[in-house]
Amino acid sequence: MTLFVLLLRNGNCVVVAAGDEAAARQRAKDLKADVEIATVRELESFAAQFLLTDGGELKSILLDEQTLADLCAHEYPILNSARTQSYADFNSSETDSRAEHVLYDALAQKHIDGWDDRDKRLVSYAVRQERDRLAKQEVS
Repeated sequence: MTLFVLLLRNGNCVVVAAGDEAAARQRAKDLKADVEIATVRELESFAAQFLLTDGGELKSILLDEQTLADLCAHEYPILNSARTQSYADFNSSETDSRAEHVLYDALAQKHIDGWDDRDKRLVSYAVRQERDRLAKQEVS
């Protein structure tokens, strides 16, 4: 089995294990009947942790910085550039992980003040650009 990342037209990703690309596409479609797949790519690295909550739910968290960096570089290049620019401008601390979402990470809450409106608008704009790019992209 091979791991594939399928980038959807709505900007979300699905990661599936499958024997080939066609099987990966089918597994992704089985998850959501109306899914439109923009791109399919074989993953070289992937790690996830599943946490059991007191309420009996499983929550997943990506662990591997390489996985996140790979997804950002290939599936979200515009967002990756915007986040990189904002990190460079507001100069996050050495202890911050570039793989973590600083705006939403409880441990890094102290840095939220470092993001000014320009950074927030830049990231929001990048998300819209990613979605527009995917909506206009030919189906692969």
